Amino acid sequence: MLLTTLLQIEPILAKQLNKETTEAVLNFLKNYKCGMYIYPGVFKRKFNISIDEIYSLLNEMEKIGVLQSYYELVCSKCQKAMETVRLFNELPDSFVCELCGEELPTLSNSVLIYKVIAKDE
Repeated sequence: MLLTTLLQIEPILAKQLNKETTEAVLNFLKNYKCGMYIYPGVFKRKFNISIDEIYSLLNEMEKIGVLQSYYELVCSKCQKAMETVRLFNELPDSFVCELCGEELPTLSNSVLIYKVIAKDE
């Protein structure tokens, strides 16, 4: 992400995180370019932030147009990521894993992820 985008994000982070964590997250976000996906679990492991806080932060970044949320369908049997779906109402009731053939209910086998949509111009 560019400095201009990071400057938009900094106040959002600073409201919920301490200064040291805010700087570390901003430094980490520099690696993300337009079109890349952000997985909340990565932030949880890397920065020891609660998953509720992470989703709150990512949701705020979505509100200012930096990110866009997606649902990723993941097979709970073999961990294969199947596809991403933009809107909740577009989620199928179930899906079949193309790797192991297991039919799975979508809601319990989907993860909310975020795509960087801020242009790197």
